[in-house]
Amino acid sequence: MTLILYSRPQCGLCDKAEALLAEGGLGSDYRKVDIESDLDLISRYGDQVPVLFNEQSGQKLAWPFTVSQARTLLDG
Repeated sequence: MTLILYSRPQCGLCDKAEALLAEGGLGSDYRKVDIESDLDLISRYGDQVPVLFNEQSGQKLAWPFTVSQARTLLDG
């Protein structure tokens, strides 16, 4: 697994991003990271969440994104 979904608690857009990934069959292809527990992540992503990030390639997608874009990001 190489994708990270950066999110925050109580984030409606983050919930939509997770639902989109699940509906698109990518529910097991990412791990969710709460940026609230890391000051560096808060400063890096702050109001931009949800952000989908490929650990291997360093590429990222900011919301809104599509399932097709997420698959392309996963394939790196």
